[in-house]
Amino acid sequence: MEFQLRQEDAKLVFLAVAYHLGRPGSELDPVTKLPVEKGLADLARDLQPQLRMAVATIRVDSNQLKRLLSGMLGSISELKTYPMLQAKLDVDGTMRRSSVPGFDRTLLHLFPEIEEQVEDSLDVAERMLMLKRRMDERIADAGGIDEEPMEPSKQRKGWWRFGR
Repeated sequence: MEFQLRQEDAKLVFLAVAYHLGRPGSELDPVTKLPVEKGLADLARDLQPQLRMAVATIRVDSNQLKRLLSGMLGSISELKTYPMLQAKLDVDGTMRRSSVPGFDRTLLHLFPEIEEQVEDSLDVAERMLMLKRRMDERIADAGGIDEEPMEPSKQRKGWWRFGR
């Protein structure tokens, strides 16, 4: 699926990608536990040079799209609590509020006004939510996210075997 993003929206997507990539295991296949073939690190690499442009174009497959939408939801939660989080000294000597490595650095790089007015993170969260809703509408209009069937050998087997 292809998305045309205004500069502001491209920054929000990049922040969601940074949030996703900061979570341990985010680029691992949930079944095989091996690195995914095409994850959001690829999207970040493609999007970064476009961040200063008026319009950015991203292309994502269904698995990347699921990860991106999850990263957006996580970013929204993080941004809503950001003003309430206590700043702590990180191992590299910088101050950070988020428990997700790299999120603070990316947030303050993309939205420097938050350093002076931490409450502005709530505005960023609202803009992220509005972008996610627009993307959800576009996905629904396109017929939803394609569910790729798993091979029977790769399907997750339940830990508990009920109803045997």
